[in-house]
Amino acid sequence: MRSATFASCVALALILAIPWLVAQPNGQAPPKIRVEVPFDFMIGQVMFPAGHYIVKPLGNRAFRLQATRGRASLKFATGAISTASHPGTTRLVFLLENRHYQLRELWMNADTGVRIPGPQVEELRTARESRVEVPASCTGCN
Repeated sequence: MRSATFASCVALALILAIPWLVAQPNGQAPPKIRVEVPFDFMIGQVMFPAGHYIVKPLGNRAFRLQATRGRASLKFATGAISTASHPGTTRLVFLLENRHYQLRELWMNADTGVRIPGPQVEELRTARESRVEVPASCTGCN
């Protein structure tokens, strides 16, 4: 009886562990961006206070922003971005729109970036004074 119960527990543990092991090739942790944003900001219509945040990719150009303290969290979709004119390191790019900072770009490294859609992005790209880059650190980014 005990060996049957033990075998069942081992089988259940393996079934639950296999998806996790498959999702972590070579023991590599999934990418995670850590950033301290020194001002209040918005993603779409959601306001976030200044503070420490973690951004994780969810797949299919979706990301989750999570406050390291408190419950602030949001899943958001992104679009492709050109890399030719944006050299640099891991960072978040905010644009000042209607007196609020909007998160508009997310750069995992110098070559990999995504755009958070918004109505005025193209118009504001030319106005340097409205663009604020906040440096970040990324674990698991290549």
